[in-house]
This record gives sequence, structure tokens and C-alpha cells, in this order.
Amino acid sequence: MSTFSGLEIAKRALFAQQASLYTTGHNIANANTPGYSRQRVNLEATSPYPYPSVSNGGQAGQVGTGVVGSSIERLRERFLDLQYRGIYKDVGEHEARADALEKVEIIMNEPSDKGFRYVMDEFWNSWQKVSQPSAEYPTRETVIQKGKALAETFNAMDRELKELQQDFDEQIKTRAGQLDTLVKEIASLNKQIGELVPHGYVPNDLYDKRDLLVDKLSKMFDIDVETVAIDVQGKKVDGAVNIKLKQPSVDLVTGNIAADISAEPAAAPSDKLANGNTRHVLNIGGTVLDAANSPVGGEISGLMQSRDTAISSYINKIDTLASNLIKEVNAAHGKNFFSGTGARDIGVAISDPNDVANNSGEPGNNDIAKAVYALKHKSVTFTVGGNNTSTTFDEFTRSIVSTLGNETEAAQNSRENAILITKQIDMSRQSISGVSPDEEMSNMIKFQHAYNAAARTVTVIDEMLDKVINGMGVVGR
Repeated sequence: MSTFSGLEIAKRALFAQQASLYTTGHNIANANTPGYSRQRVNLEATSPYPYPSVSNGGQAGQVGTGVVGSSIERLRERFLDLQYRGIYKDVGEHEARADALEKVEIIMNEPSDKGFRYVMDEFWNSWQKVSQPSAEYPTRETVIQKGKALAETFNAMDRELKELQQDFDEQIKTRAGQLDTLVKEIASLNKQIGELVPHGYVPNDLYDKRDLLVDKLSKMFDIDVETVAIDVQGKKVDGAVNIKLKQPSVDLVTGNIAADISAEPAAAPSDKLANGNTRHVLNIGGTVLDAANSPVGGEISGLMQSRDTAISSYINKIDTLASNLIKEVNAAHGKNFFSGTGARDIGVAISDPNDVANNSGEPGNNDIAKAVYALKHKSVTFTVGGNNTSTTFDEFTRSIVSTLGNETEAAQNSRENAILITKQIDMSRQSISGVSPDEEMSNMIKFQHAYNAAARTVTVIDEMLDKVINGMGVVGR
């Protein structure tokens, strides 16, 4: 075993510990980088000397030849990634739905002691007071004021609910642009990775960037991710990822090719938002996602459901309540008390308090006021979404508010549960992939000591060579 081999061992040790130190420094530098996975240099002992052979020197045993950094490994658990993405889609869906319902509650000012139901009750109570034989001019003026307050409440709710639906349509348009950018960035990373891997490189940082983008995509859609393995010198190495929307099955990314994603007007001219504006659908590589072919799971699904179902249903309920109220109150009052046809344009048609519950010029007659007040508990047929429901004005109003409260609470609970599970899975991911500065500092000291020892080995061998070159053969001079 020559001194040259000793220098080679020391050189290899220096290079291996240096690579470990550089990788540790890279970890520390990216301790707070989103999506970064901790890296580790895998050290392996090199082949010993001499190699087994029938012609070797026959010396006893083999002498080691040092160490080499065989690879730089990215510490990441693929199973946890699958779990995380499977739950993250639920976070996106439930966040969108809870956001919509919470905003509907704000519009109706419910739950509150001054909300929509309170305004309705105040209107009915004003008629109860007029139905008393002693009701005078100020009491009848109160009926008009309460009627105007109710009409204005209907007008505001109708306007704001339609604006909310329009806002969710705008969000879908915005997400279409974000999705298009995401899938194209993933396809670009697939291309970069594909150009490096066949040449023996393992682009860990590119893998991290791609996984972070796939995580973001998984919040918007329920996706299938397939990693294509590449055989490099007998080893399987990750290459491109192919991504599909699960239901309906649509290709998002295939190798270096990304689907074109855009928002476009609904095909049917009659398919409008409640305010008459254009309703937008998603076009993914020629496949249209709309109410008839909506995605299952993810933020996009939550936005579409909220726009087309949740918000739309409350617009229809409020309008149905207003239109029935106009019809029934006017019929019982004889002379039109309300003007308009629904929540959008309901108003009070009477301005003179003497015209309130005035039966054939007999202001003292309270039969009309009793008839109008009785409507609060009269069974009426309400038609919402093609379904007929027979109930009273009071019960229908209460059902709107209670249903909204129950749906909002359910959506909030689902959102919080999904967020909690996602955080737990992410904590498990971080326990493997996350960077601990304390641990990295400990590793740095370890690698520094090993590097110093390897450098000391070079010094010792240098001294040995000096003795051989300059100290031998001078005896007796």
C-alpha cells in the first residue's frame, strides 16, 4: 500500500466531508423556504485494496481506500405527499363553500337580533297593532314605515346576493388563469428534470419546486399524480409527473405538455347569472367543466357549487318569499299595499296612512288588518327550484334562516376538520423533510471535525514523505 494511496484516501475524505458541509449549509440556508426538503449526502466506503485476484500479492486482508459521497438524497416520504394532497382538496372545497355561506349570513345579518327575521317580525307586528279597534293614525304610519324597511331589506339582500354570485364567478375566472400558469410551470419543470436525469444528475431542488406546485394544484382539484421512473445506470430515478383530474377524467399535465386552461362564457345564451350577466365555465384542453360536468372535490368545485347552488338557492328563496308576500298582502288588503313583483323591485305603494286597512271608507274597521296579520300563519305554496312547499310565511322565513345557519355550521366544521387533518399530515411531512437548524448545526460540527481530521492525515503523510525523501540514506555521512 503506497503513500500515494494514503494521500488519495485523505483527498477522498476531504471531498466527502466538504460535500456534506456544503449540503448542510444548503439546508440551513433553506430552513424557511416553502416546499424545501432536507438533503443528505450518502457516504459509502470505496472498494478496498487489493482487489480479490489469483495474482495479487497474497497479503493478509484488504486495506480500505477511503470514502465517497455516492449521492445527495432528498428526504421525502411519497406516501405522506399522497395523503396531504388527498385531504388538501377538501380544504379548498370547504373553504370556498364556508366563505360563500358566511357572506350570505352577513348579507341577511343573521344570526342577529336585528337581522332579516327581525325585520319580518316587525312588519307583521305592525299589522297586529293596526288590527286593534283603537288603532290611530300614527299606528297606520308605522305600518308604512315597517313595510318600507322590509322592502328595502329585500332589495338590499337581492342586490348583494347577486353581487356575491358575480364575485364567485369572477373568482372562477381568476382561478382559471392561476391553473393555466400552474400546469405550464409543472410541465416546464418536467422538461428541465428530463434533460438532467439521463446524464446522472439528481435535481433535488427542481423536484422540490415541482412538488410545491403539485401541492398547490391539489387544493384546486382532486388529482391523480403519476411519477414516471427513468432507468439510469441500473437505478430507477424520478422523471416527469403526469397529472390528471380524477372526475371527470381530464389530462392536466402529460410529460412536457400542459393542457390549455381558460374561463369562457357558458355555451347556452340562457345560462346566465341571477343578475343577467354571463356565467363562466372552465375549458381544460377542450373539456368543459360546468354544472352538468362539474369537477368533484377541490376549490374549483367549491366555487362552482357555491355560485350555482348555494348562493343561487338563497336568491331564489328570498325572491319567492317576496313575490308571495306581495301577492298575498295585496289580495288581503284589497288595495295594493306593495308594488313590484319580487325581491328586486318590491316597494310600498301606499303613502297616505289613511289608506292602510281602509275598508270602504271605514278607517275604524279592523277586518282588513286582521286578515293581513293572519297571513303570518296562513299556509301558502312556495315554489323554489321547481319544488313546491306548503307552509306559512313565518315558517318559511324561519326555515331560510335556520337552514342557512345549519349549512354554514356544517361547512365551517368540515373546513376546520380538513385543515386540522392537513396540518397533522404536514407535521409528519416536516418531521422527515423539514430542516431543523439545531440538528444541522450539530451535523456541521461533526463534518467539520471529520474534515479537519482528514486534513491532518494529509499533513502526517507529508511528514512521512519528507522523512523518506530527505532523511533516509544519510546515515554515516
